[in-house]
Amino acid sequence: MSRVEERLQEVRRGALIGIYGNVLLSALKIAIGYIASSWALVSDGVHSLGDTVSSVMVLLGAKVARKPPDARHMYGHYKAEALAGLGVSMMVTFTGLLLLWESMMRLHNPEPPTSTLPLAVALGTVAAKEGMYRYTLRLAERIGSSALKADAKHHRSDALSSVAASVGIAGALLGYPWADPGAALVVSLMVAHMGLELCWESIHELMDVAPEDELLERVHEIVENTLQDVDFDVELIAVRGRKMGPAYHFDVFIAADPEAHLQELDVVRRRIVNGIRREISAAELVTVEFVPT
Repeated sequence: MSRVEERLQEVRRGALIGIYGNVLLSALKIAIGYIASSWALVSDGVHSLGDTVSSVMVLLGAKVARKPPDARHMYGHYKAEALAGLGVSMMVTFTGLLLLWESMMRLHNPEPPTSTLPLAVALGTVAAKEGMYRYTLRLAERIGSSALKADAKHHRSDALSSVAASVGIAGALLGYPWADPGAALVVSLMVAHMGLELCWESIHELMDVAPEDELLERVHEIVENTLQDVDFDVELIAVRGRKMGPAYHFDVFIAADPEAHLQELDVVRRRIVNGIRREISAAELVTVEFVPT
């Protein structure tokens, strides 16, 4: 199993944890919210339900991304992750706008919660979602998954929306009935903003966004160190790269002595490719092109 395939399995594991957690939390919040007349908690539950769908889409994206290259997709299917992230972000944005509209309608005729149970559920959700956020984000950063990073941000936005819901429910219980739908309005704005932000990130990746500067500098250093031991004249011209789901593609351009033998150039090429792949486990494709000086 390749390192990229191992990363895709990690994406699957992170998405499954998000699915199970969100199904439980969304069902609990929506049920308690309706029973106790708390629209803020219902909105928060819908947000968690949206996260459930997003985790499912991330899972499907990871499954497609694991497919090997074929005649129609010679560079693999890694962009399926970014497509999943784009679908998630569009769904989150649409959900936020629907919640915003409903919250504005309920502000005209607010109804306070009938018990303190919605407040307890909202506070419990804050702790649960913050834990899910930290776990998923650490996993996303370790394996370089944009879709899983988007999923982690959904957990954080859900935790923050639960904070807003808690404040609104508490205000309504203290005698300010408008506070509950007002909190739902704040939650909906947070959801819509997060969706737009994630949409922008996914579009960037689909447009072959370059790797982080630190990663490109690392590739430069690996190539320069390799070229120091070459017996003929060589000089690094440029390094280009692009992110494709959990994988990176790098193109290295080197000016070389035109009298160098092909066998010598091939040895240098293999040393560069192996060095980059050894130091950067997510480097799925590395090409080295020699240009005569």
